Amino acid sequence: GSGLSVLLDVLAYNTQYNAFYLNMVANEMFLDSAQQRSSVVSHAKLMNYVPQSATGAVGMINLTFTGVNTTTFTIPKNTNFLSEGLNGVNYNYVTTQTTTVPVTANTATFTNIELKQGIPASISYTVDSIANPSYIFDIPESTVDTTTLLVTVQQSNSNASSQIYTQSTDFSSLGGDSTVYFLQEGMNGKYQIYFGDGILGQQLVDGNIVKISYIVTQGTTAFGANNFVLMDSISGYSNNTIYPITSASQGGDKESIDSIKFQAPKAFAAQGRAVTKEDYI
Repeated sequence: GSGLSVLLDVLAYNTQYNAFYLNMVANEMFLDSAQQRSSVVSHAKLMNYVPQSATGAVGMINLTFTGVNTTTFTIPKNTNFLSEGLNGVNYNYVTTQTTTVPVTANTATFTNIELKQGIPASISYTVDSIANPSYIFDIPESTVDTTTLLVTVQQSNSNASSQIYTQSTDFSSLGGDSTVYFLQEGMNGKYQIYFGDGILGQQLVDGNIVKISYIVTQGTTAFGANNFVLMDSISGYSNNTIYPITSASQGGDKESIDSIKFQAPKAFAAQGRAVTKEDYI
């Protein structure tokens, strides 16, 4: 009798655990009740919705160099600036584009230079259809700012010719030779890019080298920076003056699970079109 009692207890516990497990599995099958980020992202993918990444705070400055003896002066993209201390921490900011201005009276004046918070990073992959038949490439940093992604494909190690690929947003306009890439959030919470199959987007071939450059950001923690110091020497010139215009703002942290649940169905409702009144709304 005691042995049967023990067995009944074991079976009861097992049944309870299985019931709880199956209830959790059922919850993850629906967007409204899913709790794991991987499940929510997977449901959103069916609606062609990519969760928003972290985005770097943006500040604006004017910058003047004196003693310049050239006719033009250029500030390269990803030139490094260091912010003032915010809660005891200095943050790295970079220029978002290359800017060239004429030099007047040995002075180069740059206006409305945009600085984005983050550290430049890059990674390269060699295409191998056997090891990676899906042509999916991971971006290792979880706080990448996907708005700064620059994807180029080099022909091979022996051929330096390369082509810039842009992110696809409209499937209806794609052909087999469209140089586009697709963006998604992987099951591990990190972003991935992948390429076409020769019908929707140009397909990669073995030996191609995929180069991905981007900015790794700290999101909202760098809000409010308004004073910056140039950390790089540009063409040997370091005599500069920085005039802040607007303090750093507009950045954000990675989209939350609740936000994905709210935004994905609404993005899917319009599906990128503007036909009915509800689409415009």
